[in-house]
Amino acid sequence: MRKQRRASLAAALLAAIALAGCGGGNGDSGKNDKGEESAKPPRPEVLFRFQKFTSAPLVDGGEVTLRSLEGKVVLLDLFATWCPPCRRSTPILVGLHQRFQGKGLEMIGLAYENTGDAAQDRLKVTGFREEFRIPYRLAFGPQVVWEELQAKAHAEREIPTILLLDRQGVVREMFQGLDPGEETVLAARIEKLLAEPVVPVPRTD
Repeated sequence: MRKQRRASLAAALLAAIALAGCGGGNGDSGKNDKGEESAKPPRPEVLFRFQKFTSAPLVDGGEVTLRSLEGKVVLLDLFATWCPPCRRSTPILVGLHQRFQGKGLEMIGLAYENTGDAAQDRLKVTGFREEFRIPYRLAFGPQVVWEELQAKAHAEREIPTILLLDRQGVVREMFQGLDPGEETVLAARIEKLLAEPVVPVPRTD
């Protein structure tokens, strides 16, 4: 009986840790202590290029590079399969992919798993892809992405974090969590970036 109780407590502790790591950007209640709808703070303005983050290993092998995406509007979804808010935002992103497919938008999911085992991580991400029928490419997210977000956008590590890059590779929008109704804002931002002209990116190497 004691062993069973200890096992239950350990499982509950691990679940709490996993949920805490998800961040509160898309919490279930969305209300303050008085039961009122709490206003989400405005997203910080972002305007920078990644320098250290240049590529990510794809779940199916190979890699995706930021350079290969130049000339397209890019949506990067920083997610994890164990994160409940990510499970809620993923169908929204799948719908946006269908809406903007063939119009110049490239979507890449960057997975941040916590098993510590590459084979297990791959199984979890491929299973997640099958469950939600994700049509866009999935890769394993490098830690340097968070380092640059913290240094250049003062962003906390919170998933899901959705980044929009313009055709020149500049990070223009950041959504940390995706609250109900924000998919309309996200779609409008995508349309705005798609309407901007393509400007060649000068090479520095």
